[in-house]
Amino acid sequence: MQTRQVTVRPCPPHCRLEALQQLAAAHESARWQALAEAVDSQMAQPSPDWAGLFIAERVNEDEGDALCGAAWVQPLPGNMAQLWQPAGEGESAQALLSAARQWVTKHDVALCHTVIVPEQSARAALLVDAGMQRIAPLRYLAAPSHTRLPEPPATRITLTPWAMLTPEAQHALMSAVQVDSLDCVALREALGTEALIAGFYQQDMAAAAHWYVVHVTRPGQAPDTAGVLLLTPRPEADAWELMLMALLPAWRGERLGEQLLNEAFHQAQAAGVERVLLSVDATNLPACRLYQRAGFICYHSEDVYAWLHDLSAWPQTVV
Repeated sequence: MQTRQVTVRPCPPHCRLEALQQLAAAHESARWQALAEAVDSQMAQPSPDWAGLFIAERVNEDEGDALCGAAWVQPLPGNMAQLWQPAGEGESAQALLSAARQWVTKHDVALCHTVIVPEQSARAALLVDAGMQRIAPLRYLAAPSHTRLPEPPATRITLTPWAMLTPEAQHALMSAVQVDSLDCVALREALGTEALIAGFYQQDMAAAAHWYVVHVTRPGQAPDTAGVLLLTPRPEADAWELMLMALLPAWRGERLGEQLLNEAFHQAQAAGVERVLLSVDATNLPACRLYQRAGFICYHSEDVYAWLHDLSAWPQTVV
């Protein structure tokens, strides 16, 4: 008589290739490049740490153990991590998510996130059952770089390099522009300023080359610091990405967003690329309306789920 059960354990080195192949098979082809980049980044470390890679095995008394799934908690800068999910919604997936959550808790990871598309309702239910919460419905937008918006005549912006600020001043400004922001509220609150800055640096291969401090000049007045604008080239997409456009609370509602978008369009077009890309929290309605007026079109949607370090501080999400 054959008896079978699922066991989960950290992945031994000799099973790593098969485990990563299992992860690739668990994700849509659109995610394969991102997974490959994550693996390459891990392998480039002086001492690659695969402690967050788990495998599930189906134990068969007659045939021996067979690897039937994998999950990986990929460490990220700023005490963050990304979960690469197991396939399916069955027993092995549940066991792997439980092991991954225990690892995140043991290592005091501030935030471990993963993404799914909104149509994956069964997957969303599985993640919620594993203790995750939906923290942001992201919409990925694109617009032609030749786009220009009408600008208010009385106020003009100027930009200075982000690198001219001291690290302390960078931290203070980034903290200030997050006050009362409507963008990814749970994410901001869970991470804090240092982790947010570290995350932007991780996303930008040429970090800070096109990052700016925004200043506003009104007639008869000296320039005043108003916010930040973070841009980065994405040559693989023939585009530039607007990673962050954020204003101090005192400067919101002054129609500076149009000028900042125009600056992004201008720099992208001057660099010879066709598009400007960005992502936005779909619950941030003022930002969504601005991007709609600018002609941005949604080309992809993702829901971000996460284990937060202090999960009890956030209300449960209903799927």
